[in-house]
Amino acid sequence: MTVEKNAPLKVLFIVNRLYEWSQNFITRELTELNELGVDMAIAARDMAEREDLSEREAKLRSKYMPIRENPFAPSYLWRHLLLAVTRPAVYFKTWATLFSLKHKPSKFFRGVICLFRAAGLVKFVEQNQFNLIHAHFLTAAGETALYLSKLTGIPFGATAYAMDIYVDNSGLVGKLRNATYVNGTTKFNENFMAKLVPERAERMVTRYYGIPTSEKMPSPLPHDQFTFIAVGRLVEKKGFKYLVEACAELKSRGFDFACKIIGKGPLEAELKNQIAALGLENEVTFPGYIAPNEMSNMYRSGDILVAPCVVAANGDVDGLPNVCLEAMDCGLPIISTTISGIPEGVEDGVNGWLIPPNDTAALAEAMRKALTTNNTIAMREASHRIASEKFNVRKNAVLIKNLLEQHYQK
Repeated sequence: MTVEKNAPLKVLFIVNRLYEWSQNFITRELTELNELGVDMAIAARDMAEREDLSEREAKLRSKYMPIRENPFAPSYLWRHLLLAVTRPAVYFKTWATLFSLKHKPSKFFRGVICLFRAAGLVKFVEQNQFNLIHAHFLTAAGETALYLSKLTGIPFGATAYAMDIYVDNSGLVGKLRNATYVNGTTKFNENFMAKLVPERAERMVTRYYGIPTSEKMPSPLPHDQFTFIAVGRLVEKKGFKYLVEACAELKSRGFDFACKIIGKGPLEAELKNQIAALGLENEVTFPGYIAPNEMSNMYRSGDILVAPCVVAANGDVDGLPNVCLEAMDCGLPIISTTISGIPEGVEDGVNGWLIPPNDTAALAEAMRKALTTNNTIAMREASHRIASEKFNVRKNAVLIKNLLEQHYQK
């Protein structure tokens, strides 16, 4: 493909699902890049229907380019045949790339699907003169971007998070080697990936994602009891079972408090049974799912965010939970663990407490300190300051735009 020389940046972003509820950080970043004037399209297999989108976020709908969930339709197969006939060397080198990734057997067919999806996008990409392909997550989105890059000659980069590095990481090393750059989103992830591909270590970078931060720390909303807030999918890596155990310990020691666990997930019944068994129905409640853009009042009606993250049995782990940043912007100190990129946002003794993972006693002690500390005001101010200085989505989007502009095909 021949791209117009000295053309401005034009990016095809590939995501699994536009406006995904649990990946609001992607929506926010794309929104800011769009507001900065980045010429873009967003290829995704689906688009979630949401009523909580801001006017700025809703503008992304006009950028949406559907990717076929099933790429084996006749029209896509015809495009494969054309590529094989008109660009045989490039086409078969792309298949060679697929085999070079050395996928786990269970993931090989997903790679084939991604290659077929990529072939189906070639015409769209070339007709619209894109000069950079960027994937969010190195799973199916990243692999589709890799093959599309091979088929068109356009460079590709990616943003990696956590699940795609530590759990669903089939073919990861090959993807990292082929990428022009990879944003690890935390220094912890960047260093991990650099060790996997030391010969490409300079291509691994950190550009934090962000949140819309408040110029002034929002005022707390009145509430009757000291309230711990926990937010996230009810899955193992969130460590909520340790939070329930810690609440039982605090109750046994006579402390008066409330704890709200916000979210849905496969462990909901198990957690509710645990709460009933420990007699915590009055202390620990489940408000259910609250849309990301409607969480501010919940944070403001709490005193501390508790994120007792752990490494799940399958290796799944959080990077730097987005909910920590949101709570920090609202002035909440954070209790969390020392794993992954969390210490890059939570500074022990400054804007919260860091404890070892899987440690109920340490968690209960940190919660006790939160209940009895005289330093809450200073910690609240520190949380808001760190969020504003380090994780402002508008500031960080400028850095990400600069990264894209460094690597597109000029």
